[in-house]
Amino acid sequence: MRVVYIPLDERPCNYLFAEKIASGTPVCLVSPPRDALGDKKIAADYDKIKQFMLDNARSADAYVLSLDMLLYGGIVPSRLHHLSESELIERLSVLREIKTINPDVKIYAFALIMRCPRYSSSDEEPDYYEECGREIFLVGQIKHKMELGLIGKAEGESLLAEYAGVIRDNLTDYESRREVNRSLLIKIIGMLGREIDYLIIPQDDSAEYGYTSMDRESIKIAIREKGLTDVAMYPGADEVGMTLLARAAVENAGISPRIFCDFAHENAPNVTPLYEDRPLGKTLPYQINSAGCVRSEDYENSDIILFLNYPAREPVEVWQEKSAGYDERDLDGFAERIKASVGQDRVSAIADGAYCNGGDAELLKLLGERLNLLDLSAYAGWNTSSNTLGTVICQAVFVFLFGKSKEQNRFLAERIYEDVGYCGYTRAYVTGNILPAMGYDYFNAGESDGEVAAEVKRVLCQYIGTAFPEIAGKYDVAKCQMPWRRMFEVDLSLVEK
Repeated sequence: MRVVYIPLDERPCNYLFAEKIASGTPVCLVSPPRDALGDKKIAADYDKIKQFMLDNARSADAYVLSLDMLLYGGIVPSRLHHLSESELIERLSVLREIKTINPDVKIYAFALIMRCPRYSSSDEEPDYYEECGREIFLVGQIKHKMELGLIGKAEGESLLAEYAGVIRDNLTDYESRREVNRSLLIKIIGMLGREIDYLIIPQDDSAEYGYTSMDRESIKIAIREKGLTDVAMYPGADEVGMTLLARAAVENAGISPRIFCDFAHENAPNVTPLYEDRPLGKTLPYQINSAGCVRSEDYENSDIILFLNYPAREPVEVWQEKSAGYDERDLDGFAERIKASVGQDRVSAIADGAYCNGGDAELLKLLGERLNLLDLSAYAGWNTSSNTLGTVICQAVFVFLFGKSKEQNRFLAERIYEDVGYCGYTRAYVTGNILPAMGYDYFNAGESDGEVAAEVKRVLCQYIGTAFPEIAGKYDVAKCQMPWRRMFEVDLSLVEK
């Protein structure tokens, strides 16, 4: 199977994770060259992306396509562009060209509802967001609550006037871009069943009230008006390419893997993860179904056992003090169930959503006392809950379809190095203890392959060597870079010793 893969942006989680999961399997992924994909706020080269898509149309079985990359040049440029609606609509015409060249090709696409962060930072937003980002977020909440009748007109207008002095004329730019992006999403919905075979509309960093939720409701209305029932809308972003890759692979195989879910605590499905607008139990079915799988309540006859490590309540960031909801988990019993599944040679995968922005070292160490961690089928525990779910489900699907391999083992080890080792420990340690003396900070790590990257590699290898010696004993770090020259993400690759 040949899949043309157009990522959301050039970061490893979007550009490389899917390729690593597919490596060594009959699924051949082809992607545009890295230098065509832009660099954070610099948009990708549309003409190169379009030509790459057309050049591969005749030989492709499927496309896994980020429409934010095609339209705007990536996730961050989608929040910064000044492209007209007519220009963007013209860019969508390449999908019709592809279907003309190859009527049998399937196009699996996703397009994000633009996020509205609740904090003031211009790192991934327009420059003015540094000064008034929080106020723009609050304005969105007020307008939404006024629309729903949760805030009276007088109170709402008073608050809006208060924030207007901080936001000044920047709100016009912000809202006009949201309007264009929302209009394009509605246009894209109309292409489903013709140019697009399957569509996901994820919400990036969503909240219950605000601009993102208002856009979602507008899009829901458009979906209903078109009589559609199969457009998935749920929290997510960087994992969706992997979710669609899994769907393309299982549909090509003509099967729907059955997934049995085992939670670290029975109340976990009722917990709303950080940066998401609904409980885990409402998002999980979308993640499973969008990947072409079905949820099963029959453990014995399931194809994949998905262990979900989430707190009983009150989720926190990985660097914060645990809430009481973490100690309510029976981690020993959970680890024993994972051990039993691995011992039965089941496809055993761990979605480690205990913390936001990092893996749960406590669970992994308990498991390391009971089994070889590389005997797991899949593991992920990075950034948001949905990022984690999409990653681990995709790898579990590929292990189910094609078996465990050295490539799958290496990606599994990379997740432990990165999610537990880097995100869970090294990032905060280096930021707090090493960067100040070097003249750097969280948002400025110097060169992508500079002295900060070298320190990150040193601390990370030391941590993994101590915490997970069996992993460190089998793999060396072949690459450790800071792709967006900040501390949030790392570009990490391992090589077997």
